[in-house]
Amino acid sequence: MKTVLSAIDKLRSKAEETSVSLPSLMLKSRKIAKSVLHGEHARRRPGTGENFWQFREYMPTDRPEDIDWRQSAKGDNVFIKQKEWLVTRKILFWCAGGKSMDFGSNPENPFYTKQENSQIMCLALALILQRSYEQIGAYGEGRTGRGEPAMEKLGQYLLDRRHAPLKDASLPDIASTSLPQHAIFIGVGDFLSPIEEIEAHFEILAKQTKTALIIQTLDPAEMELGFSGRVRFKGAHSEDEEVINNVTTIRDSYKQRINEHIKKVEELCMRYDWHYQLHPTDLNIADTLKSVWESIERGSVRK
Repeated sequence: MKTVLSAIDKLRSKAEETSVSLPSLMLKSRKIAKSVLHGEHARRRPGTGENFWQFREYMPTDRPEDIDWRQSAKGDNVFIKQKEWLVTRKILFWCAGGKSMDFGSNPENPFYTKQENSQIMCLALALILQRSYEQIGAYGEGRTGRGEPAMEKLGQYLLDRRHAPLKDASLPDIASTSLPQHAIFIGVGDFLSPIEEIEAHFEILAKQTKTALIIQTLDPAEMELGFSGRVRFKGAHSEDEEVINNVTTIRDSYKQRINEHIKKVEELCMRYDWHYQLHPTDLNIADTLKSVWESIERGSVRK
């Protein structure tokens, strides 16, 4: 009986925590999304829909039957009539979880930990993509949708990632999850697992989707090892500890190793023609998302 009551208490505590955290997370994400999209309209794309979008000049790769002769007769140029693409795509978000993502070196940072940075990154990007009529959802949850229900469901998923078991926290759970056909994968995390593990996961993901965006979120202390004196390091996934009496003696070799790791993650993304974005947590989230959005606008995150 005590065991049952204890389990119920834990569930209630988690529910109360979520009820407080979700509105705050949504509010922060909406502010970021609004700053990224300031002054912009929802993005429209050319395609095979029925609605007229715009005229553009004829190119040799276009079909002659697409020429609009009435518009072309008004001047010296030949024009085709573009229609708006109406097919929405499924975009599935994955966010790393676990102790590693709880790290933050600067309490004065408005978004202190890698976890909060990644959560807000996912939700803000989902809000932006919804304005372009895309369907969004959580990786592993199956269904996608639009509007507030879809956003709240994604927000709940992101908060749950804080308590994800170690076995599937740091990398996508490819063993029991697959992407719908033609879906887009967006993964946000620190990607500090051994590069061999990351490569194995990416290889399987690449068989499920041709289009992916990987955002590697790292704390500046992880990139620069900006400590001094005697430092105790504790493993994120174990209780192992190591004490370095003078951390400056290993800084150069550490920075070389972490930079090599970051480069290898980026190279893996390039292998599959995925977009890669590095996000240090001391950088404004809106600035990173603007860079991501510009890539989407240019077409480098779509196939």
